[in-house]
Amino acid sequence: MDGNRRVRIALLVGTLAGGMAVRADAQIEGMPLFTNPRYGTGVRVHGDVGQAKDDPTDRQVVQGGVTLAVGPVGLGANLGMTRDDFDELRTSSGTSNRTTNATVSAVAQIRVAGGGPSQWSLSLFGGASTQVNATDAADLVGIPQAVIDSLHLDNKLLTLPVGAALGLRIPLGLASLNLWGAPRLQIRRFTGCTGEGCSETKFRWAVGADLPIFRIISVRAAYDSGKIEDQTVSYIGVGASIGIGGMR
Repeated sequence: MDGNRRVRIALLVGTLAGGMAVRADAQIEGMPLFTNPRYGTGVRVHGDVGQAKDDPTDRQVVQGGVTLAVGPVGLGANLGMTRDDFDELRTSSGTSNRTTNATVSAVAQIRVAGGGPSQWSLSLFGGASTQVNATDAADLVGIPQAVIDSLHLDNKLLTLPVGAALGLRIPLGLASLNLWGAPRLQIRRFTGCTGEGCSETKFRWAVGADLPIFRIISVRAAYDSGKIEDQTVSYIGVGASIGIGGMR
């Protein structure tokens, strides 16, 4: 093996290992789980910015997505990543030498009470999120398979939240304020991992507010808190959406 190839392998291992280190930041951790149960038939697109409450680096995360609702059933899909990864992805020419981490997530809700003329809404929800990585395939050319296998790139973090959301609508004339709270159990598991420490189930909760304006534009904010690996971790997030009906 020549010197240049040794250097190349060392750089790749360091780069991907660094990517693995931030994989504990999935779901996308730093972003609240928005689960307002007050929604109606329609579709919306949205964007959000979030941050861990006690993150000393002030690292922000961003997400974008679409939601669809038909009667009492609501579905949402999101793609999120740190702002640094987003900026790199946006400006990259496709020759980046590092792993860009993103999280894809989906959530489904079914309203079991309220909605319509009632000021109260109650829904049950469940979801899933996992990580995707945009690694430049050229970096892997000529690298021994044993080195790639040793990085365990298939050990992605899968997160499964299950819970209930209770909402209250407060009429304000041309607009209305929707307040909601949502307790949940959150299962975190590393796929392809066996043994102790590969999964955990913790209680988390979120509260939020949504302000629809003329039923088209909506702004929202949420606070999310609970245990992750025996530490209390809290997130704050704000966002906006546009559409007709749909989950806000």
